[in-house]
Amino acid sequence: MVRVSALLFATYAHGSAADPIFGSAATQKVYEGWLGVWRGQYVDNDGMVPELADDGMPAALKGVKPKVVVSSGGAAGGVVTEGMGYAIMVEGVQASNGDSVALSNGLSLVKAWLGMVFGPNHGTNPWGGGNEGMDSATKVDVWPYGVSAIEGKDGAMPAGVAPWKYPVDQCAGDCQGAATDGDEDAALGMIYLSAALGYPADFVDMTMRTIIAFASADLGFPGLYRTISDGTKVFVPKGGSQWGGLLSDAGKFASSQAGGCYNPSYFAPGHYRTFRDFVAAHWTSAFDSYLPPHLDGTATSSSELKAAFEGAIVGGYNLLQHSSCDSGVVANWVGSDAPCSSDDEIGCAGVPWANTPYV
Repeated sequence: MVRVSALLFATYAHGSAADPIFGSAATQKVYEGWLGVWRGQYVDNDGMVPELADDGMPAALKGVKPKVVVSSGGAAGGVVTEGMGYAIMVEGVQASNGDSVALSNGLSLVKAWLGMVFGPNHGTNPWGGGNEGMDSATKVDVWPYGVSAIEGKDGAMPAGVAPWKYPVDQCAGDCQGAATDGDEDAALGMIYLSAALGYPADFVDMTMRTIIAFASADLGFPGLYRTISDGTKVFVPKGGSQWGGLLSDAGKFASSQAGGCYNPSYFAPGHYRTFRDFVAAHWTSAFDSYLPPHLDGTATSSSELKAAFEGAIVGGYNLLQHSSCDSGVVANWVGSDAPCSSDDEIGCAGVPWANTPYV
């Protein structure tokens, strides 16, 4: 639902001034009706997710009451990042078009998202998409691979991607790990909210850290890639920070389940182009320290980050083509496995779609 619905929205990267939802009067009426029903899922946070003080928040979030989206049914009960991310995206797009209610809603949702990133009872060690262990969310060389939470400068609250479900005691193992589809929607929504606010420096800083964390935790930047014949480093979205994508079933950074597993519906090329363009437009040298290093400790660059989004687009279209049936129907889960010579090697030459759509 998220990927299809996202096609309705105007693209930030093109700088369009068009209405985010367009069509006939009937289309507008149906959309407005849907939006009213959707917003009915928002409630004030009553402790379902961690609630943070205003200290360290961007100015636009100070004094804002956090709101959450309450989901129901099956594995999605409670507050899940897919619902939160979708809501932040919807409200962000609406806000960038001048909707003051959307701006208020979006800021309330983002404040709750930051609480989810910080995690329950973890003090100065943000949890994000990690495993509750020290540094698991903030260091690339600690399982799971990738940085999922990035602390800001001068006491700014950590920003990034969140554990996929709250309250966390609903899952065996405390609902660890992030969910890629929710994370990319949340990051996109923050970009639109940044635009609606006029790009204040502290909000852009928070948004940039979220984008970097998404690239690292959910795409595997900078080290989890396959290099194809033209030299492109291809990144494949994982199922979440801990599993799937190009992860193997063994080794230091082994997938927690189903290594080499890929869901084509997680592929969001419009998001990745927008992330790339936001980085290009708003990057400053102050952000360099937020970038996760290579495993050998060498620094990465914003150019490598932008190239990672390009590589994810190349990989996504190829995987989508190879997982599509002659009828046009796309498989929900397919294989993206391209093993390196060692399970402890995470970046190497290979073609993730060489054997797709095996499962």
